[in-house]
Amino acid sequence: MLPGVQFDRSGGVSTPPVSSPSAKTLRWLIGMRLVVVSTLFVGILLIQVNTQLILPLKSFYTLILLAYGLSLLYLILHVRQVSTNLQVAIQLFGDLVIVTGFIYMTGGVFSPFSFLYLAVIVVAAAMVPAGGMVFAGLSAVAYGVQAVLMYYGLLPPPANLEGVPINPSATRVLAQILIHIVGFALVAILVSYLTRSLRQAHSRLEEETERATQFVALTQHVVRSVGAGILAADLDGRVLYINPAGAAILDVTDVDSQIGKRLEEVMPLKEHNWGLIATRARSHSIPRIEGSLARTLHGIPAIESEARLGLSVDPLRDENATVVGFIVNYQDLTELRIEAERQRMRDRMAATGEMAARMAHEIKNPLASISGSAQMLGSVGGIDATGHRLLDIVVDESRRLSAILDGFLVFARPGQSTHSVCDLSTLLADCLALLQRSDEIGPDHELILETPDELMVLGEEHLLRQIFWNLSRNAVQAMPDGGRLKISAERRDESAIIRWRDNGIGMSEDIRHRAFEPFVTTQSDGTGLGLAVVYSAVREHGGSVDIVSAPEQGTTVTVKLPASLGEE
Repeated sequence: MLPGVQFDRSGGVSTPPVSSPSAKTLRWLIGMRLVVVSTLFVGILLIQVNTQLILPLKSFYTLILLAYGLSLLYLILHVRQVSTNLQVAIQLFGDLVIVTGFIYMTGGVFSPFSFLYLAVIVVAAAMVPAGGMVFAGLSAVAYGVQAVLMYYGLLPPPANLEGVPINPSATRVLAQILIHIVGFALVAILVSYLTRSLRQAHSRLEEETERATQFVALTQHVVRSVGAGILAADLDGRVLYINPAGAAILDVTDVDSQIGKRLEEVMPLKEHNWGLIATRARSHSIPRIEGSLARTLHGIPAIESEARLGLSVDPLRDENATVVGFIVNYQDLTELRIEAERQRMRDRMAATGEMAARMAHEIKNPLASISGSAQMLGSVGGIDATGHRLLDIVVDESRRLSAILDGFLVFARPGQSTHSVCDLSTLLADCLALLQRSDEIGPDHELILETPDELMVLGEEHLLRQIFWNLSRNAVQAMPDGGRLKISAERRDESAIIRWRDNGIGMSEDIRHRAFEPFVTTQSDGTGLGLAVVYSAVREHGGSVDIVSAPEQGTTVTVKLPASLGEE
């Protein structure tokens, strides 16, 4: 139910309580009274000026002065902010006195101006509930008392009627009184009915207006709050409206600057032509299409990736069902695609991990036997230099295979870790210091670290160091001729975000999709286990890792880890 609206049992809208007259209404009533009195005063002056007779108008001047005095009193009460209901009652009583005096001066029971009582009754009925009947009764009493007193000679005739014989019969006086009583009552009833009807109509109008306002506000809230993008365009394909979610999907910061632009500029789809889409949307809805939109991901301007949009297009109709444009409902499928890719990666890695654990366990023991046997043969006499060299090769290769198997085991079974609060800023600084002393760093390499003073996470320190070392070393290896590596970390909401950005050789799309799989590498001497171990360790911490890369455009690796509440 809308606030301030009362519903009766029949389902209709009941008349709301009548509020007090506004200050503006009281000022208008005072002003109109002054206009009428001033007009009467000017009229009397003109009559006096245009006749050579000296008319007995002194009583009229007295009445006019009384009207001005009462108006001054009304203004004082209004300025002093007396109750508006009390002001209305005082003004109506004052008007009743002025009208009664004017009727007495113009003939009393025979005055042609007795209709002025109707003005008081109408104003009372319009401004005060039941005021019409109250002042109709008071007007009837005032008129009847005046007529009776004049009939019995208790009220002398006005000065301007002295010498004029007035001998009304009792029947005529009674008839005049009855006619006025009935007339006053009928006018009061009619005006009260019309006023009540007007108030009900006004109440219904306010209710409908409030409903419409609330509906429009609710619609705006829904459109602003919905997670999907909503875009409205006219028949020429010019943008009329974009909701906040839609602006975020399109990476638009200033929505107003996009209003009036063509859809090809605001939402360029590589696989579709907006002209054809708009033509089809004029006659029927387009339930579902997908298209690629170039945009920057994760706020990285150097590397762009195709954002995948899923959208439907429907005609935009006015109240007459005429098509005036079309509505585009769209959703960013990029995150869904990334999540699906992550799920596929998890499935592949789980299967690979299980296989790796079994293979490593089966191979490691025979490999140790081979290495031990080769070392024992080397200690036996009678073997020439060539034999020793071959045996050394066997031992070295066995050790290398053993290291690969150790990496497999770390990837497949990270082990039972005991998480504790770790400061990522310190770990990243140690990693960068170690990397700077590495033989792989040349004079043309530039290493940059941007971290807060403290960035706490709950994790296993040696696994975190392994993540940072593997990613940092991979970035340096991707820049064999030198380049710039920037490592940054920040806290965003309840997560710690760490990024490695290099301007090295980058990755192809196929390599990027399979980067976390074992034995996938771009280095001729690499084992292809570095990123696989990173992926496993990040998953062990309940985080995620993503790669954005393109050939010859560098690579950005983003690791997201749950931040520790202990930081606060």
